[in-house]
Order: sequence, then C-alpha cells, then structure tokens
Amino acid sequence: MDKKIYYRGLVAQPWYNFTETLAYIITGKPIPKNIVYGKKIPYGKEKKQYINTFCLEENKNKKKPLFIYIHGGGWISGITEMRNSYILNWANMGFFTCSIAYTYAPQAPFPEQLREVYSAIDFIFEKADEYNIDTDNIILGGESAGGYFLSFLASCVSDPTPLDKLGITFKNREKFKIKALVGHSGCYSVERLCDESKPQSEFPDIKMMLQSFTGMSIEELREFVKTDEGKLLTPQVNAGYPPCYLAWSSADKLRFDTMDFAKDLRAHNVPYRMFKGDGLAGNHAWTFVTLLKKGRECLADTFDFVLPLVPDYFENKNGKWNFKG
Repeated sequence: MDKKIYYRGLVAQPWYNFTETLAYIITGKPIPKNIVYGKKIPYGKEKKQYINTFCLEENKNKKKPLFIYIHGGGWISGITEMRNSYILNWANMGFFTCSIAYTYAPQAPFPEQLREVYSAIDFIFEKADEYNIDTDNIILGGESAGGYFLSFLASCVSDPTPLDKLGITFKNREKFKIKALVGHSGCYSVERLCDESKPQSEFPDIKMMLQSFTGMSIEELREFVKTDEGKLLTPQVNAGYPPCYLAWSSADKLRFDTMDFAKDLRAHNVPYRMFKGDGLAGNHAWTFVTLLKKGRECLADTFDFVLPLVPDYFENKNGKWNFKG
C-alpha cells in the first residue's frame, strides 16, 4: 500500500472515532439489568477482534434466533458500543444479539476485515449451544460500510466462490443461512462508489475511505474493478439472496447506492422493503437512532418485515409482536 494512502486513513481514524464517541454520549444508555451483556468477548488475538452479546435474562436458557450486527465507519473507524442502543431493541424482542468489531483499514485492508468477520461468525457458531442460539434463524444488520459486509455475506451463501478465490476460511459456510438483511444507509458496491458518474461517489471522504480499504488510489481502483480479480470487491446479488430491509436517509449521498442496490434486488426477484428517513433521520444512517421518532418508526417497520420470516419464534397478536420461546 502506498504510504500516502496509508497515512491518510490513519490520520482520519481519530476524527471519525471522536465524532462517533460524541454520538455514543448522546444516544447511548446503560445496559438494563434484565440484559445479560457479554462485553468484548475475543474471537481472535487482535485488539478489535471481539464481539459484544446481549440477551434477555429470562431467555438465556431458551432457544433463540440470532441477530448479528456489523458496524460502519467507512471501513476506517467505528465505535462498536455506539450501536448498543439499537441492538438492545433486538435483544428485547427475543433475539440473541452479537455485535462484531473488526480491525480498521488501512491496518487491515481488503480482504482482511472480511476474514475477521467470518472468523467472528465461526466463533459464534462454536458457542451456539452455550448461548442457546438457533443458527437456522439468523438476521444480519448493519449500517454504512457495515452494509458492504452484509451484502458480501449474503452473496456468498449461495455462491461461495469468492471465499475460495480470496483464501478466506469459513468453517460453517455450509450451515450459514440468512433469513433477512437489515441495512441502514449501506455501502453496497465498491464499483459504484468509485464511479465518478454515480452520485454516491460524492459521499464525503469516500475516496479516502475506499483507498484505505483497498490500498489503491481511486484511479487504480476504477480500473481494477473492471477486471475479474477486481470484481471480487463488489458482492453480487444472486437468486439465493435473502429478503432485504433497506433504510435510507433523504440528505445522504449514499441513498443512491441503496437505490441502485434495490434495482439489483428487483432484477433477481429478491423481496425487499424500503424506508425513508427524513428530518434528523435524513442524516447518514440516523434511521437506526431510536431516540428519534423516525428511528422508532423504522424499527417497528423493520420488525413487521423481518419477524414473519422467523415464524417459529414470533407471532403478532392484535398488532403487537411477541416472542414465542
């Protein structure tokens, strides 16, 4: 990796993590006493290789579906715990929830972050009996760059070829199935994000983020994504893709990547639902901030779309969803 590219990403990390820390102070809340909280459980040896887990105390000995969340931050940053307030909503609904941390780029450029995410999922599967997780009922969630990981994981369920080509070991790839994806302002396509003819390429600092993630200049990346090897960077929607819930924000340049992603889903007859965030939720990825009325509306709509896909665990009585465990 070019030193200039490396140091640009390295210098940007503290600023982006500072803004996330401020957001955490504003939106965060203490973990409730009725929640069993597993904090920074290591799945690897590196500092950022850990998961946080959440489960209702009353459900810890019951079989539960699994909600996995992968944070964003432009691949170069991300305070995992800043997402706790959102993820707790899924735990309160009855899911066992895991939030995956991973090493930032440029220290871990493509495909190293993917390798870590898959290692974390293998670790979760190894703990399935201990946590009483039903690994046949998995929902994936994430925002911004986390949406990239969601789309990659989903595309490889029915076509694991990219894993082999990238040399990524995933012990549970035959068992890993996804009921649905939940994306907030996702970065779904590297190819589109580096294409200057696409409006999503104007997202603030996206060039620096892509350079840190791939180790290439934008000019090199634009040529690379046209090659067979470069196509591995962009996950491909296919017939085996799970249903998707896509939240987007009205003042966010990345909304255009959500729109293009939805076109890909339609072309492959993949069911999906979209939610528009406006007002404060019109800011990038603020649709998952449930302190906002619009964020709460988005969450309720997400449950209406997702929970019917796991009917063994949830039922709707008089307009209210209940855990059947």
